[in-house]
Amino acid sequence: MVLACLVATPARAQLMDRAMAPETIWTLALLALLLGAAMIAAVWLIRARTAADAQNEQLRAELADARNEAETRSAILSAEGHRVVVYRGQAEPEVAGTLPPELGAPSDQGRFLRFSAWMPAVDAARVTADIERLRRSAEPFRREIEIEPGRPMEVSGRTAGALALVRFSPLGGLREEIAHLRIENERAVATIETLQTLFDAAPMPLWLRGTDGGLVWANAAYARAVEASDVEDAIERRLELFAEQDRAGIDAMLRAQGIFEGQLNAVVEADRRNFAVVDARGTFGSAGLAVDVSAVEAVRLELRETIRSHSETLDHLTTAVARFDEKTLLVYHNAAFARLFGLPDVYLETGPDHIAIMDRLRSGGVLPDDRPLRDVKAEILAAYRAPQATDAIWHLADGRTLRVLANPVPQGGATWVFEDLTEKFELESRLNALVRLQGETLDSLNEAVAVFGQDGRLRLSNPIFCEMWGLSAEFVAAKPHIRAFADTVSVQTRPNAAGTSWASFASAVTAFDEGPRDVEGGEIELSDGRVQTFAVVPLPNGQTMLTFTDISDAKAAERMLRERNEALEAADRVKSDFVQHVNYELRSPLTNIIGFSALLRADETGPLNARQAEYLDYISTSTNTLLTIVNDILDLATIDAGIMDLDLSEVDIAKVAGHAAQAVQERMRDSEVRLLVDVSNAGTSFMADEHRVTQVLFNLLSNAANFAPSGSTVSLRATRLGNEIAFTVTDEGPGIAPQDVAKAFQRFESNPAGGRQSGAGLGLSIVKSFVELHEGSVEIVTPPKGGTVVTCRFPLARQEIDRAAE
Repeated sequence: MVLACLVATPARAQLMDRAMAPETIWTLALLALLLGAAMIAAVWLIRARTAADAQNEQLRAELADARNEAETRSAILSAEGHRVVVYRGQAEPEVAGTLPPELGAPSDQGRFLRFSAWMPAVDAARVTADIERLRRSAEPFRREIEIEPGRPMEVSGRTAGALALVRFSPLGGLREEIAHLRIENERAVATIETLQTLFDAAPMPLWLRGTDGGLVWANAAYARAVEASDVEDAIERRLELFAEQDRAGIDAMLRAQGIFEGQLNAVVEADRRNFAVVDARGTFGSAGLAVDVSAVEAVRLELRETIRSHSETLDHLTTAVARFDEKTLLVYHNAAFARLFGLPDVYLETGPDHIAIMDRLRSGGVLPDDRPLRDVKAEILAAYRAPQATDAIWHLADGRTLRVLANPVPQGGATWVFEDLTEKFELESRLNALVRLQGETLDSLNEAVAVFGQDGRLRLSNPIFCEMWGLSAEFVAAKPHIRAFADTVSVQTRPNAAGTSWASFASAVTAFDEGPRDVEGGEIELSDGRVQTFAVVPLPNGQTMLTFTDISDAKAAERMLRERNEALEAADRVKSDFVQHVNYELRSPLTNIIGFSALLRADETGPLNARQAEYLDYISTSTNTLLTIVNDILDLATIDAGIMDLDLSEVDIAKVAGHAAQAVQERMRDSEVRLLVDVSNAGTSFMADEHRVTQVLFNLLSNAANFAPSGSTVSLRATRLGNEIAFTVTDEGPGIAPQDVAKAFQRFESNPAGGRQSGAGLGLSIVKSFVELHEGSVEIVTPPKGGTVVTCRFPLARQEIDRAAE
């Protein structure tokens, strides 16, 4: 074996010489280097992973400690009865701690942060402003407020690093008393300032005097009255409104009784005026005011003269007038009163009692015996106590009839007026008999008849005339002039011949007998379609009769067919013209504006400054809104014209719900409204027009986002109910009153109450039209707790053909 090895050695040496070439050495060295680097990297990775695991364990421990510390601090805040609101940048504020229930602060975090919901309005505004300054410029604050009477609270704010902390703390002990005093002081100062403003604006002079009697304050009216340049000038110069003697009288009365009330004279603006003065003494001096009663005194003197003049005038009247005081004693009567009842002046001058006068009249046979005297006396005494004038009819024993008016006066007593109606009743009886005969004759006619006097006023008419022209009973009873008929009934006439109107009727009625008449007869058409023949007939004594006969039955059928045909043709032209004009005259320019707006935004057009970009945003928003309105109007017009077809296909329910939700997502985000979509119970698809269903859901979600309050949730749910699929949109807005539900589907009916913006009022109308095109239904419900629930139901079983709108 050794020999074999020795023999093989030369060959082996030659082989090793060939294997240890430089290329082989470099290859081995590189492999050794790579192997060493791999081992070093493996060792380093093992050590790094060990260090990372240790650091993670340390972070977990620190996180647990931080959570325990936060829970401990929150428990401490809750136990101390404080509440802290933490503001961190633009994030939602965090609330920790609780306040005692007796303070009246809500425990709910959302309602607590709406300060205006539980604080007085003034305090809520101040606290909100303090918090804004704290967050904006780190300006600390401290303020006491009172939510419940006798329960003050301190609100303080400060910064801690990047955080803004607002602390709400109840006050107790000495701090509570100080807060009470500060709040009461603020109220007292506000009350004094309010009264000061009122006194300065008062038109009557007011003043304050010190304990030494010197003037310490006055209002502007006092300065004007004493002819001072201003209040300070009046106080500095110690100008007095009243004379020294009057001032001394006021001081003496104040020392004796503490108050002065009386009337004094003073010269103001070179005119002597009479003032009602009240001056009262107080702890710090005295205060007074002066009311100018010069005009009242002048009116009182004028009233006395007027009463004397009226008394002289009443003595010349034929109507009996008597005045009794609060004790029913006669204090005034005119000559006609004595003549009417045959009472001697000597007896009336003694001022007898009203009841005594009635006894005298009954015993003298003036009053009849048909009623007990006690009933008559009771009516008389009741008239004195009545709140307003009473009217009665007395029938005397000699056949005369009196109208008795009793008018109570504020000072007590009453004024009695006795009017003799005997002759008037006789004339009216005869006239009524004649009028009744004429009326019964006219009422039996089938023609409308009206007679006008020579002065142009209506004398009589029959019911057919009033019914024909739509005249009220009050208007006819007032015996109007014929020219008044033009203003009342002209809107009801459509003359079919020139010169046929109430103006021409008035000219014919008021023309002289010998002169030509503008109208003698013809036809006239009323607004309700009736055709009347009329005639103007002159009567004796300058009177004129107008007669109208209904001949509309012979023309009713012809006119009805003609008008119906014209209306149908006009409606068809309007619909066609409307669709054409909206499609070509409005949509094309709007599409061009939108396209050019997009072109201006392109980089190829060139850069825009900030204002140009902002204006371009306004243009884009407005044109898109207008294009939406035009498209809605065009859709409604297409439906009305009966030319809209539905493109029916299998509609993916989740897809259309997602498209509608995505379209309103940005608007929901701007309004801080959450959107919840649930189509798990609706199945996968149903047969409908996918584009129109998306429009329906988009309009419902847009309407809900407009009325949903910030922080609320809008939900879109789809549910399969038997042979229907129902899409339900629910919001937490103000809701719709039951009486306004029907109006909500009317076109151009926009109700901005509670909404962020008012649209064209086409959204719900579009929804209703598209759902009904699918032979479905729409329902709006307002739950008792508020909000609105809109449900659209689509049928599942229908033929797969286009259905045009009817």
